Amino acid sequence: MTSLEVVDRRKGSYGSPGGSDTRAGRTMIEPLMQFSLDLEADSLRLEPEYRTGDRNSRTLTKETDLRVLMTVLREGAALDKQDGDARATVQIIDGTATLEVDGAEAHLEPAEVAVVDRGHPWVLRADSDCAVLLTIAWPREKVGV
Repeated sequence: MTSLEVVDRRKGSYGSPGGSDTRAGRTMIEPLMQFSLDLEADSLRLEPEYRTGDRNSRTLTKETDLRVLMTVLREGAALDKQDGDARATVQIIDGTATLEVDGAEAHLEPAEVAVVDRGHPWVLRADSDCAVLLTIAWPREKVGV
């Protein structure tokens, strides 16, 4: 018989949930998590970071090899060049954006998703105010799992 390590799933690999001045802390990983993407985007747009800046983001879930982030961008804002170490999906919730990978461009509209394989740096530019769901999955060798 082997001993089992008991993991507090409310804490995940990253300890207790964080939070900020405008957000309460929340658990980063659970056996099942569900989000309303429209409500997440709307709440991000109400926060000072978006009202006074060109973007705002919230991590919906985070574990060693996975991140799911909701990001809202104003027209003209860009997610800086991502290094391409991980596979990623970029799903447009509302608005429009252009994803550039290796010199190729994909113009994305609501309900469209693009998949970027690892090893390919990418940049996302907002063609209009938009909400974007990013999923980033790191390979095991990058996370030490």
